[in-house]
Amino acid sequence: MRSDREYVSRRIGFPLVVRFWAGLALAGVLAMPSLAGESIHDLVIKGGHVVDPASGLDAIRNIGITSGRIAAISSEPLAGRESIDASGSTVGPGFIDLHAHGGTLLSGRLQAYDGVTTAIEGEVGQLPVAKAYALAEEEGRATNFGWTASWGLARMQVLAGVEADGTMNSFKQGTRDARWTRRATPAEESAIFKLVQESLDQGALGIGLISGYAPEVPHSEIQALSHMAAREGVPIMVHPRFWGGADPGGDVAATQEIIANAITTGAHWYICHLSLASVSQTQPMIAAARKKGAHIDVEVLVSETGSTFLGAEFLAPEELPHFSRGFVPSDILYYGKPIKNDEELLRLRADDPTAMIFLLHRDSEKNLEHRSIQRQSFDFAGVILGSDGMPWQDREGNYIPGDAWPLPSSAWAHPRGQATYTRFLQLWVREWKEFSLMDAFRMGSYNPARALEDEVPGMKRKGRVAVGADADLVIFDLAEINVRATLEDPLPHTEGMKYVLVHGVPVIREGILDPSARPGKAVRRSVGN
Repeated sequence: MRSDREYVSRRIGFPLVVRFWAGLALAGVLAMPSLAGESIHDLVIKGGHVVDPASGLDAIRNIGITSGRIAAISSEPLAGRESIDASGSTVGPGFIDLHAHGGTLLSGRLQAYDGVTTAIEGEVGQLPVAKAYALAEEEGRATNFGWTASWGLARMQVLAGVEADGTMNSFKQGTRDARWTRRATPAEESAIFKLVQESLDQGALGIGLISGYAPEVPHSEIQALSHMAAREGVPIMVHPRFWGGADPGGDVAATQEIIANAITTGAHWYICHLSLASVSQTQPMIAAARKKGAHIDVEVLVSETGSTFLGAEFLAPEELPHFSRGFVPSDILYYGKPIKNDEELLRLRADDPTAMIFLLHRDSEKNLEHRSIQRQSFDFAGVILGSDGMPWQDREGNYIPGDAWPLPSSAWAHPRGQATYTRFLQLWVREWKEFSLMDAFRMGSYNPARALEDEVPGMKRKGRVAVGADADLVIFDLAEINVRATLEDPLPHTEGMKYVLVHGVPVIREGILDPSARPGKAVRRSVGN
């Protein structure tokens, strides 16, 4: 439909229409752009302190947004149909979480309070990916979304008879049956690879490899996956095979396997949540491998407490002493309460293997030694912050429906699912002053976009505040960031995000979620180019 302005221009000619609209502007009827051709943007963010990790911009600027992208960045005033006064606030690229297990409308809404604008399920992935994307697009999402092709679900389908349906329900079902972790026959391995390949052909962002949950899988199968990733030009996003300081085995052996595959196959490996137990050993190994040409990206978690399902093999009583820094049952919180002993652990693992538990790895807030180790993990070239946020479920193990809002009182998940990036801002930037705002945006926004942009060209428009970039932006005052979720009460969302924009649409407006806002778009890999 032609606008009224277009219609008048055609009918009465340019000189007259200029005088007509200029007269209205002088009368205060509308904001008239300059005759030099100044654009009227859909939205203007005025006077914010813009921090862009890609260019190094760190100054007061105005931002014009048109059709969901940044169209102008200027120290001069910009005209817009709507405006946000960001004076006194920081404006930066929305955080990109490449390790988000939620995948639902609900989890996206809660992550928006954490400043997340793109949430990718990279470690576990999904199967079939086409179904996962279709379900998400049908329901709508508050944040951008995407998945890798799930090796774990492919094994569960082939070896344990679980029919993957594009949701986390099939993964939960598969974790109840340990057959998925066994050694596959050549025919079974071929069927597993076929399922992974099909999801890659459907636009999956890479291969999700949770080898840490199936440590007995032979090296040959992992190497074959690495060859597949190199051939398809996609990353492998891996939960390493072993965790902890055991020698032989442990983190060093797991890192050696990753380095060997990256170098010998040429594949891009992405390490999910680098273990803190041996960071002083594994970081130099990775740095040296990079110098030799290995393409390896490293992610670290902001939360120093972990979370997984209780039935994981490495949480068996006999395995606990060898996992991570070495555990005892009381280091495992079952719905906020420590497990007393081996007997209770065995009973709960049998009765409720899919329960989401918390692992008391470290305490960086009170223990300065632990804090120094975690800081070392952050202080690594190209490091990426991740949440490892879990799906929200009730205490009976049922997933909370994605469209549930507000968050029901029966919900349960690790607080990192809604307080990761704001936790980094509150503690590491504001209170401890170990890192700057620029550092936070580099590790949480730009580095994750850069890690995938060669394989997923759409990521070149994310993680930046630049003309042409997607208008995925956050506006906040650092002094107002307030993380409220705890291990005992993980429900309260973080306060302090004034605006969170996804493709220029406010999901958070003046600190309040807009439940009707579902501007999230699929992040897919281009196939066949």
